[in-house]
Amino acid sequence: MRSKRSMRGIAVSGVAVMMLAGSLWAQSPPPAEAATGASPRPDQPQAVTREPTQAPAKPAPTPVPTPLPVPTPAKPAAASASASAFPATTRALPLSSAAPAIDAGQAAPASTGTALPTRASPVPSKVPAKTPVVADTDAAAIAVKAAPAKPAAANKPAQPVAAAAANANAPASFAPLPPPLPEAIADDVDPAPVAQATAVAGYPVETSLARDNEASSEILVEPGAVAPIPMLSAPDLEAYVDGLVPLAIARGGLAGAVVVVVRDGQVLLAKGYGYADVEKRKPMDAARTLVRPGSISKLFVWTAAMQLVEQGKLDLDADVNRYLDFKIRDYAGQPATMRQLMTHSAGFEESAKHLFAADESRLLPLDRYLKQVQPERVYAPGKVPAYSNYGAALAAYVVQRISKQAFDDYIEANVLVPLRMRQSSFRQPLPKGLAGDMAKSYSSADGAPIPFELVNPAPAGSLSATGLDMARFMIAQLDERGAGATTILQPHSLQTLHAAASRPIPGLDAMALGFFRRDTRGPVVIGHGGATEAFQSNLVLLPAHGLGLFVSADGPGSAGRALHRDLIKGVIQRYFPVRGAQQPTLPTARLHAEQLVGRYENSRASSSNFLAIARLLGSAKIGVNDDDTLSVSAFRTPDGRPKRWREVEPYVWREVGGDSLLAAKLVGNEVIAVSSDDVPAAMWLQPVPDWRSPGWMLPLLCLVLAVQALALLLWPVAALVRRHFQRPLVLAERDRRLRLLSFLGLIGNLVLVLLWLWIITRIDASVRMLDGALDPWIRVAQLLGLASMATAVVAVLNARAVWRSSPQRLRRVCAIAVAAACVAMVWYVLALRTLSWSLVY
Repeated sequence: MRSKRSMRGIAVSGVAVMMLAGSLWAQSPPPAEAATGASPRPDQPQAVTREPTQAPAKPAPTPVPTPLPVPTPAKPAAASASASAFPATTRALPLSSAAPAIDAGQAAPASTGTALPTRASPVPSKVPAKTPVVADTDAAAIAVKAAPAKPAAANKPAQPVAAAAANANAPASFAPLPPPLPEAIADDVDPAPVAQATAVAGYPVETSLARDNEASSEILVEPGAVAPIPMLSAPDLEAYVDGLVPLAIARGGLAGAVVVVVRDGQVLLAKGYGYADVEKRKPMDAARTLVRPGSISKLFVWTAAMQLVEQGKLDLDADVNRYLDFKIRDYAGQPATMRQLMTHSAGFEESAKHLFAADESRLLPLDRYLKQVQPERVYAPGKVPAYSNYGAALAAYVVQRISKQAFDDYIEANVLVPLRMRQSSFRQPLPKGLAGDMAKSYSSADGAPIPFELVNPAPAGSLSATGLDMARFMIAQLDERGAGATTILQPHSLQTLHAAASRPIPGLDAMALGFFRRDTRGPVVIGHGGATEAFQSNLVLLPAHGLGLFVSADGPGSAGRALHRDLIKGVIQRYFPVRGAQQPTLPTARLHAEQLVGRYENSRASSSNFLAIARLLGSAKIGVNDDDTLSVSAFRTPDGRPKRWREVEPYVWREVGGDSLLAAKLVGNEVIAVSSDDVPAAMWLQPVPDWRSPGWMLPLLCLVLAVQALALLLWPVAALVRRHFQRPLVLAERDRRLRLLSFLGLIGNLVLVLLWLWIITRIDASVRMLDGALDPWIRVAQLLGLASMATAVVAVLNARAVWRSSPQRLRRVCAIAVAAACVAMVWYVLALRTLSWSLVY
């Protein structure tokens, strides 16, 4: 062990070592988060604070290549840090009912400004800072003046967020440019270079916010002592993000990403990484580049609904039919309410038809969409959480009907314009003034961009916005005390919107009014995820800390989800760590675990149409391990292994080696639901009924198909054998016809299965296929399904004829096996809901 004198010598020679060492803390096992990025250069000045008497900031310490590992902080708490991001939710439900397995993002080195080995190496990240305009104090204004970028210096880190203000000797408050029209942008705003942080007029960028996690640079960490929590400042945050995002872009084949962090009404970080247009080498710019936040759009719908509640025009607990010009079907006489729409508990099954339009000509007006694709209500209202895009779009239509304005017009007049979100829009296609700044949409690594995505339930996912505009929205949502210059909701309305509205499973997270809420471990986090084919986004707010974070990644879905998962988890654990108390495993662990064993399916699913096939292919399995822990196939570690869970409270399990929770809901001794805080409270896993359990349906289906395929193969073989031995098959004319019809029916059955598999794979490849392009093929498959019933009848008659006329035991067994396979085929046609007069799915 080193002496205290030697430790002081180390402190004198490099205090930065201890500051960066304080940014890491050990967990058991350690969390999968990226390492701290490089610190700012010593010659870079820090941003001045808003106090006029503030002395100039001191130069930052010399960067240290690798921080030293330090022990875990000993601050006790009830639960461990809040971790993962909220799942993306705009797209139609994938075939798997579980959250997809995502490759882990490992610790990333600090950004050095060198070229990245991504799709096409991005331009160097080191560029001159933008020069802000200095004038009056309109804190809500939106304007950024950019100077032309100069050639970047190689192998140097990007300039910190606040460097622009310090270099220009400007105060922390910047003046606005004259506000342009809502559909236009300022022509003299140049795109920010890659990885360049942006200072925002009216939202000064602070470098030293340390409200409740202050740390002193003079702290000496003795072996075994508690490491200091790093101070949440712009330079430290930027260095951390720089160390994670570029590597995630390179590793995952992403085109680019935008990261925005706000705190206490100010922008701490607003930065673009990678490219908005790979071919043209156009960099991502947090101030100018538009991205598609997907289902984060729903937060604007819920905000609009609360505005009408404030005005006394909307009752959250009234039948929504009161506000509509068409009728939403009841469930056993129970209507749907706005509160149920906001908590995703109105009972709707998954609705996928026309979710994305194939082209502009197929975009539907909101009212026509809602009337045309109304899904069945398959759950009792207020009882089962089942995430619904249709429900969110219906809520927006209620806003439209009450306000007597198109939803796009209402949201612009009452949210976007008041918040000066001039470069954001729900309109599709985008207005000409914004279309040129829209990032290209890349759905796969190294692939060509796909067209601008068109969402038919537009309010549920059609928003296009810049990172800085999302910062303004986050600041408004965090203003629960009404201290901001511009408010879109009264403080009590914001508090109601963010508070727990329902808790489907005791012991797990709650659902707020439209916001996903994490409140069972770590700091309370609310937010929403969003996904389109090309963009994976997440928005999280920590109201108690005044912190908001928005990230949007352009590229392959798994890589984008991994990026925002690791980034959000890392930021929360870095600056707001909470060490949970160790809980022993209960002696009832095996007994309670065995109650959960079985097959489960996602409550967010279709059950009245052919998309019920997804339930068969995407069920989850729960089993008990030898050490009395549970394994749930739906919940996996970042490297793809099923998580293991040990019981720490009655019917509450904690992840082994992690901090996630899993719990079960019981009625009496019957398990009715299982879920984890890895997914939001807008859905859960529920037991699959035995009569359609994949545990026997999938093996039987394979056997049925094997019997029919083998029969088809043996038919010509048997004919060749008889011909070789000159032993013709002697059959009566009726028996010959039955045999031939059976042969043709078996061909039809195999074509039916192959056609449905093709349809499902096409849908899984692109949700735009659900816009009606596959409807003719669906009708063909349904006709083949009807034909399978006739095939079953013929096969049974043929088996009867063979049994009566042929003394050969083998022929009898084969005929009976074929008849049984054909009858089973009819069961699958009916059980999987493939026959329907309607093409609403």
